[in-house]
Amino acid sequence: MLLLDICITFIVFLIGFNYHFFSGMRGRSDKKLLRQLFFYHFGIAIAFHFYLTFFGGDAVHYWKAPKTYSLDDILAIIDQGSATGVVYLLNYIPSKVLQLSFFTGNMMYALLGYIGFVYLIKIMQHIFPELDSFEDIRIFNIPLFPWIWFLPNLHFWSSGIGKDSLLFFSIAMFVYALIDFRKRWLLIMISIILSFVIRPHILLFLLFAFGVGFMMDNRLKGYLKVLLFLVFLVGFISIFGYVQNFIQLESLEVSAINEFASERSANLNKARTGSGVDISGYPFPLKLFTFLFRPLFFDINGILAVIASVENFILLIFTVQVFRRKPFKGFRTSNYMLKAFVVYFLLGSVAFSLILGNLGIMIRQKNMLVPYWIIFGLWSLYYFQQQKKLRLANTSGH
Repeated sequence: MLLLDICITFIVFLIGFNYHFFSGMRGRSDKKLLRQLFFYHFGIAIAFHFYLTFFGGDAVHYWKAPKTYSLDDILAIIDQGSATGVVYLLNYIPSKVLQLSFFTGNMMYALLGYIGFVYLIKIMQHIFPELDSFEDIRIFNIPLFPWIWFLPNLHFWSSGIGKDSLLFFSIAMFVYALIDFRKRWLLIMISIILSFVIRPHILLFLLFAFGVGFMMDNRLKGYLKVLLFLVFLVGFISIFGYVQNFIQLESLEVSAINEFASERSANLNKARTGSGVDISGYPFPLKLFTFLFRPLFFDINGILAVIASVENFILLIFTVQVFRRKPFKGFRTSNYMLKAFVVYFLLGSVAFSLILGNLGIMIRQKNMLVPYWIIFGLWSLYYFQQQKKLRLANTSGH
């Protein structure tokens, strides 16, 4: 099977390396950026493979388990409501039938993660008239764009076998498809199905956020606001019961939610990775800070924690810079998509900060949220810069 592994891995690299043709991003600067992201992302994917090979992890289990199950066994696992069974099913043919290697499997998933990054760049191109203008937006004299998209954990947890890569890809595809939903309705359906079967609560956050985003967009006509809001509301209601059952939350009473959050955070604090933190006694602001910006340097317990600490420090500085530039003004003038990003980010951050007590799991869950905070943050900095230039022009004109 070595020849088949080589052929499929070569095809994966060939598609990724030339993906600018499929994406329509064929300008010289676009091509350069995608090539940089390609080499960086697949370099981290190879590191992910060897790290998991030596130290173990969920990805190894997701690839090896289908070899020991029949197709009926996997379908039975899915029938019990297990998202893990869905990953087994996706891996059944490449792992068991084709007998592909663990390395090849990681490269296939890495391609999905890379396409997710291409979608994020395409989303930015839709929102911002000129990406080149970001060269003036700097922290410590380093341009934020495009280098903020090279944060290592964003790539590490979207470059290997597992739910994280699939969800990172499906969320980016969902948002990208909404830009032109009449032509990309198939992408929307695929992303909804993927999100629903892997982590339905993330889909719930997305539907709620974009429903609110459409209602808050002053540029949309009234009847269109109502129509789009109803579509998202129907979707939200349709899956709410399933999500409530999926996370085993008995009711929406405050006491039940508090009990659920306490129990989940206590369970996740007993992590096999040794990165558990006891957040049960933390006030809510500290829980939120822990989710968004830890591990920091005082939490280091290994090489991955060092990398995560540097990345979280960068995100902390970025967030401080955004709030110094009065992001609420930018929020008011932004379109429905940027408003939805903020709602989605806040909703997910609040929910996860209440229940997660393991820094390793926090990093993986945060990967689904941070890209959309980055896009909104860049918009806020861009808006502030444009308003400053306008004021200076008006002053000099007088």
